[in-house]
Amino acid sequence: MTRYFLDRMKAEQLEDASGHRLHEQFMTIAEIGMTKNQGSRRMGYSKEEEAAKQQVIKWMEEIGMTVRRDGAGNVFGRYPGQNDSKVFMAGSHLDTVPDGGHFDGVAGVLTALEIATLWHEAGYKPKYSYEVAVFSDEEGSRFNSGLTGSRAFMGMLTEGEVDKYKDPSGQDFDAVMDAAGLDRTHFLDAEGPDYPIEMYAEVHIEQARQLEEKNLPLGIVSGIAGATRTSVVFHGEAGHAGSTPMPGRQDALVKASEFISTLPQVAQGISETAVATVGKINVEPGGVNVIPGEVSLVVDARDIDVELQSALIDAVRNHAERTVEGSNVTVDVDLTTRIMPIPIQPEVIEKMEQSFERKGLSPVHLPSGAGHDAMAIGTRHPITMLFVRSIAGISHNPAEFTHIADIQQGVRVLQDFFENY
Repeated sequence: MTRYFLDRMKAEQLEDASGHRLHEQFMTIAEIGMTKNQGSRRMGYSKEEEAAKQQVIKWMEEIGMTVRRDGAGNVFGRYPGQNDSKVFMAGSHLDTVPDGGHFDGVAGVLTALEIATLWHEAGYKPKYSYEVAVFSDEEGSRFNSGLTGSRAFMGMLTEGEVDKYKDPSGQDFDAVMDAAGLDRTHFLDAEGPDYPIEMYAEVHIEQARQLEEKNLPLGIVSGIAGATRTSVVFHGEAGHAGSTPMPGRQDALVKASEFISTLPQVAQGISETAVATVGKINVEPGGVNVIPGEVSLVVDARDIDVELQSALIDAVRNHAERTVEGSNVTVDVDLTTRIMPIPIQPEVIEKMEQSFERKGLSPVHLPSGAGHDAMAIGTRHPITMLFVRSIAGISHNPAEFTHIADIQQGVRVLQDFFENY
């Protein structure tokens, strides 16, 4: 059992009131859904995710922000600017993977909120009104999907997609929505932006080690790889493990294993930036003395270029079909989620570089292999992202850690960016 998070937070050196406030807020959110390993468990549309949202709403209202929610459960707190015809927006999510860390997503929400708090304390009004966004179920742990709330916000989800959704306990989409106080009609017709978004920004931990290796607190994201989720189900025939001869078996797990073990070569055959991962499988009927009759899994595959992403999707399907050729096992392959790669415009990167320089920091550019809510917003609106140094590059793990001082650097740079955009 790790004691990493609490020990590290206790040892943090906090320089000013803003650092102390961020530290206290991270600790408060961390208490919601903390696991025995001092990790975090706040699944999308769970009571834990909702409790974290309510806490952030409380902080928003304490500085006079106007709060609204949409049909997908997303939360938006508005701080008034000089011009209300457009909005600057910043944020992220509060849900986590099972036994995840305390900075992924939360850092984006709390840095966005801290900017509004600093403006409130200074009596400053930005050029446009400013919204802090908290999107639902970004991680996708609920439905083996991802960016659920932000995609609903952008009108990107369909009846056909949500009809396929099942959560880990077997509940369908409508049952989960009902438990969360939501419904299908309003979810699929989420309000979307009530004003044009002039710029959406997201601060996120790097989830890699490049910044740490360069001894830099922040980096500018140059583009975001497009994530896909493909459901692959191998169908065999269950049988007695002792009395069924080896030559006559229809073992679904054997074929699934062949598929998984050779999947890395499939991604490497597409490009240097392509990745493919199987992180979850389900074996039925699941008896120790029963030949597996069905194995279902999900392939998470990504690339940073649209054409390469398309080639990767096709390669995963072809690989699954080739795996069962000449056998009595069959396979069903279904692309359940596709999010297009999102480039960040050069002129936006240039403005962010200027903010780095004004704050005495060296700008470095980093591509993002992970998906973020910015991907959904970026399909129709300008976006920017900052990566904050992540200790040892650890993410989706209780040992995930980012220093408050580095997070404060993200606040300062993004605040400057908005003030000078």
